[in-house]
Amino acid sequence: MNTKLLIEFRERKKYSQEQMAKMLGYKNKASYCLIECGKTKVHIDLANKISEILELNQEEILALFFNI
Repeated sequence: MNTKLLIEFRERKKYSQEQMAKMLGYKNKASYCLIECGKTKVHIDLANKISEILELNQEEILALFFNI
């Protein structure tokens, strides 16, 4: 996963890490921060949720999760 792109896409939507954490169902931003730091693996359900929240198109999804 391209964590730099994840941060860029989140900032483009003007969401804070705390907002992303809440929308993903985490209790606090610490768990979400681990995703942005690349320390947590992102399973398909989580990838889908992130893609929906950030309103990513197919090209952006491929670049974010598959480095294409």
